[in-house]
Amino acid sequence: MNPLRNRVRSLLGWLVLAMGWIHVAVAEPQAQTARPPQGVADQAEWLENMIRFHRYTAAEVRAATGLSDEVIAAALKQWGMPADASSGSGAAGGTIRVLPYPGGRHPRLGFFEGAIDPQRDTKVSLFPPWDNGGQVVVDVPEAIWSHLGLNYLAHRHIPTIWEKAGQPLEPVEWSRRADGSLAMMRTLPDGVAFGTRVTPGVGHAEFRAWVRNGSTQALRQLSAQVCVLLGRATGFADAAAGRRILEAPFAAAADASGRRWVITAWDGLNRVWQNPPVPCIHADPRWSDCPPGETREARGWVWFFEGADPVPEFDRLRREFLARPLPEIRRRQPIPEKLVVLTFDDSVASLHANVRPLLKELGFGASFFITEGFSFLTNKTDYMTWQQIAELHRDGFEVGNHTRSHVGIGPDVLGRLREELTHIDALCVRHGIPKPISFAYPGNAIHPGALAVLRDLGFRWARRGAQPEFAYETGRGVAYEPEWDHPLLIPTTGDARPTWTLENFRHAAEQARGGRIAVLQFHGVPDRDHPWVNTPLERFREYLQWLKNNGYRAIALRDLDRYIDPSDAPQDPWAVIRRRQYLTSLPAPK
Repeated sequence: MNPLRNRVRSLLGWLVLAMGWIHVAVAEPQAQTARPPQGVADQAEWLENMIRFHRYTAAEVRAATGLSDEVIAAALKQWGMPADASSGSGAAGGTIRVLPYPGGRHPRLGFFEGAIDPQRDTKVSLFPPWDNGGQVVVDVPEAIWSHLGLNYLAHRHIPTIWEKAGQPLEPVEWSRRADGSLAMMRTLPDGVAFGTRVTPGVGHAEFRAWVRNGSTQALRQLSAQVCVLLGRATGFADAAAGRRILEAPFAAAADASGRRWVITAWDGLNRVWQNPPVPCIHADPRWSDCPPGETREARGWVWFFEGADPVPEFDRLRREFLARPLPEIRRRQPIPEKLVVLTFDDSVASLHANVRPLLKELGFGASFFITEGFSFLTNKTDYMTWQQIAELHRDGFEVGNHTRSHVGIGPDVLGRLREELTHIDALCVRHGIPKPISFAYPGNAIHPGALAVLRDLGFRWARRGAQPEFAYETGRGVAYEPEWDHPLLIPTTGDARPTWTLENFRHAAEQARGGRIAVLQFHGVPDRDHPWVNTPLERFREYLQWLKNNGYRAIALRDLDRYIDPSDAPQDPWAVIRRRQYLTSLPAPK
């Protein structure tokens, strides 16, 4: 095809996306490919979201989920009764209800050719604080541009730089955080990551959109498009019937009565505009140039206001929101590709004799989890002394807690778990080692009751095994996904076994990509007292040399703090475990 014609088509496509004024009347298309719920709990959550709050029809539920008519009929019976005011509007206390947008229903009422196959990945629904108000759908971000071109687009319309390169992006979902906010993050193939935090407030929702440059070149001309879609909000469907005000940094839209308003603004503003055929309003953000390793943020809001004239309200919003300083938060580094955490359990003597010198030679960090279980107190042939453990600390390695007696954590152990942990803590301090902030579950046994004890004792990180997602005997696991995994339930990606080959090790380590971190679990090298988890020294040397030769970075568990805020935990620590259990239970594709 003619290259000039391609460039012209690309330019026209960008103009349609950016200006949004071209409109052709078409029937509402299928919104997107169905995403089946991942397990029973996930299914129940999405069905309630769709039916109770978004008031979906059976056809819309089917389009969003692909579920059977029988399942949908049962869900409609459970959640399909007329919703009360609290169901269709803001949550208790006047706080705006914010939910992930489920897909299955096109978020636009028109200009569908400007948003083909819209993704739900970046969309959230805000429920106005008035009764039966419908929902405002915010696409945040709908698009991101840089000097490289169109880095991301939340639907098919014009090709992104990744579509042109034949690199499709995997779907992502919003994560409900412990503070009640929703968080979304996506890592692009070049290591650039972006995300949004949506925090519900009284009469408004606040957005923090960020770009983190994990690539090797500076990002210039960074801007985003954030679309506030009004068509599904009661009274806002007819753009011609409601007043619009575009007064930077504000974009405001009234319903047909002229008394209810949706207002949006961003600091770090690029421009304000509207697109009546959608209908939608925009106050699009921009960021300053972003060198490699740095992060840029912008802050935005959507407010709901009742009154004939919002202009006086703008003064209050400027004063109380835009003039408020951006809270100072610690800037963490982008999670690099090929990041692994090396962990060693059980105080085995060979960890000091064999592992320690090899790690020092290769410049790798690691965590050593200490217990006085087994025959630690009497068998100094197979177990380290406390003097050797202290030497690991002086060499710069992390010394973590593995309980006094290596007791598997179950209901019968919770009552003495605190004493099991404080015993090791006290011995560390006595030998000049800082009180541990990292923990490894003995025998990889986990229990919900342990998290409160760990938090209370000041632990920031805890490594579990790969159970229950994978059977213990396999040694297989899953990569740590910081936006989903709780920092006190970090999964093991690979648990080394004597039958392992370099191929087994590589399978675990190569999961360290796209914002995921490979957490590798070892015991003795060799391990005479626990032969089922023994790793021969020559095999271990081969593993570490492969990491070095292939550009991997190896750190201790505590060093995750450079990249991740452990206080930012998911609201439901077990949700991702249930999701993975469901996925691993599915039959393998033929």
